[in-house]
Parts: sequence; structure tokens; C-alpha cells
Amino acid sequence: MFQMVMKITKWVSIPILLIAAMLSCLAASYEPLMDFVICLGAILFVHRAVWLREYFWAAGLVAIVVVFSPLFLAIKIFLLMGFTCIVALITLFAAFRTQPLPVPTELL
Repeated sequence: MFQMVMKITKWVSIPILLIAAMLSCLAASYEPLMDFVICLGAILFVHRAVWLREYFWAAGLVAIVVVFSPLFLAIKIFLLMGFTCIVALITLFAAFRTQPLPVPTELL
């Protein structure tokens, strides 16, 4: 039962954060507070996703955290570019990781 609740929460979290993000501009003077709440909610879900070793979800939520953080636009763009470069580098390391050669059985 707990696994089903967690799965539903995971699949509902990103659409709710995105809907709240679309409606934050209608909050007028409360927009910074709304953005802070969206950012905080995404941070909590990132922590949970990393703890469950679901790194794909964590990466998507990190993008939401950066977009709705109270930073300047230029800093947000450079953060997203930096995260993209880090992910590309990790992917290259995983793809070109050295593996031991198989030992032929005729020589043993």
C-alpha cells in the first residue's frame, strides 16, 4: 500500500509543481513567495528521489528548482548549462569506462 502511495505521489508531484508555476504570475505581490514554495517543494522531492536512487526524476526536479529559484536570470541560465555539462561528462565517463578483457578458456 505504501509503495502505491509513493508511486502516485511521484507521478503527481511534477504536474502540480508545473501548474503552480504557471499560476504564480497571477499571485501578483505573492509571486516571490509562490516561487519560493515551488522551489522548496521541488527540493524536497529531489532529496526523496536521490534517496530512492531515481536520478532521472531528481534531474528533472533540479531543473524546476533552478527555474523557480530566487536567482537572476543569467545565473539560472549558467546553472542549467553547468548541470547539462556535468550530466554529459558523467554519461561520457560511464560510456567509456574500461572493462577487463575476457580471458580465453583455451589458455587455461
